[in-house]
Amino acid sequence: MKVLDVISRVRSILNDADATGYRWTDQELIDAVNDAQGVIAIYRPDCFSVNQVITLVAGSKQSIPSPGYRLLDVIRNIALNGTSPGRSIRPTDRDTLDAFDPYWHTNAQKGEIKNSVYDERSPTVFWVNPPAIVGTKIEIMYAKRPTALTAANDDLAIADSYFEGVLMYVLFRAYAKEADFAGNAQLASSYLSLFASMMGIKLQKDVAFGMSMNRKGAESNPASIQAGGV
Repeated sequence: MKVLDVISRVRSILNDADATGYRWTDQELIDAVNDAQGVIAIYRPDCFSVNQVITLVAGSKQSIPSPGYRLLDVIRNIALNGTSPGRSIRPTDRDTLDAFDPYWHTNAQKGEIKNSVYDERSPTVFWVNPPAIVGTKIEIMYAKRPTALTAANDDLAIADSYFEGVLMYVLFRAYAKEADFAGNAQLASSYLSLFASMMGIKLQKDVAFGMSMNRKGAESNPASIQAGGV
């Protein structure tokens, strides 16, 4: 899906079809599409998730790569060649490690990680146990900020299933610009509400039909049924 697909649909809805004098410029709409992706990234960080092998610094405290804004998972050790998989890394909580060994942050550094610790209040930082030797490699999953779009022919960084959500947000921004005109402020508010509703419904349905909510052999799952799944 390209930015042009969103712009064309938006112009059709806005009745802004005169190319000799568009009321909303292409750049304004491209900026709105960028903003839509940024807001969706807050609602659904999994939409922009990447798996990446990273190299650790020395010690227990680590950070995700700078384009990232939230850690999603710490998966496994990776050999120094950067490709061969190693031991899986199990998540644990800091209270457990602190109770078992209050000095675990100062233990001998090693090249194989056993546990990871994460605190939602610091989404770009995590800790590893045992503390890492500098150069240790692991694979993580994290949410990465979507690359800024600059042209109508650019591909969106988000799945096609989010097209309607992006469309609603861009329409909100378009009508918000013209809020002084009668009815436009209400239209802007309506499109923003539709966008928020779509994001909530999308999340609910993804959970309802997700593998973790559905049993092998397509057996019914009460929790999934309650969420509107199978």
